[in-house]
Amino acid sequence: MGELSERCKLSILVNGNGVADAYRNNTEFFYNKFSKSDDLVQNVNPGDLQLGRFYHLHCQDQSNWVQYSPIFTVDFKKFSNVIMVLGVNLNFLPFEIRESIFDKYMTEKDFEDDRALAVSYDGVYKELRRWGFEYGIMEYSVNQIILAHKINMSIVPRFIYSSHPVNKYDPKKLYGIWESKIDGSAARHEEMQQLLMKDFSLASEEINDKFKVLKEHISRVKRRIRGK
Repeated sequence: MGELSERCKLSILVNGNGVADAYRNNTEFFYNKFSKSDDLVQNVNPGDLQLGRFYHLHCQDQSNWVQYSPIFTVDFKKFSNVIMVLGVNLNFLPFEIRESIFDKYMTEKDFEDDRALAVSYDGVYKELRRWGFEYGIMEYSVNQIILAHKINMSIVPRFIYSSHPVNKYDPKKLYGIWESKIDGSAARHEEMQQLLMKDFSLASEEINDKFKVLKEHISRVKRRIRGK
């Protein structure tokens, strides 16, 4: 177990009573952060995104999973005058996979000094491909990014176990998508099932209960802002 996994385990203990509770609290934490900018969740110019960092993007898109994208940047391309950001959309990755993909890249100094990770597109793609999640890499046009928030490395363990309130975490749905795209490798299929056991241990009822509480809280906040 590497530095990221150790910090994720500690974060779950500190920020909730189990994974489902930590997920609800983390989602609320980041949702509140998106309305302001500080050293932990910093609003940045979409054109200034850096390689090897975690961001949360608000994009112009019909799909909620793209419109509210937690990403890790792996490459940049330029077509004519359009800059394309290539990033791993964490919405497509189960919690355990998120840990496993990035754990090998992260050191104690990365967290302490908020350092961008020294990664390459090929390296991340191969790691995703090993688990069958290479489809998690997406392209984002900078012109379609409305807001971009840089996530300080010190709170990445919280970020990994969170989502935007619109996108309720559903490990069964993620597994279904993965199963529809997998190439039929029996060994990898069995390994994936073992890795996802922790995610499936999150009962749907528990996630729904925690998420319902979060949604109700956010609705109350919105009503107070509108003066209703």
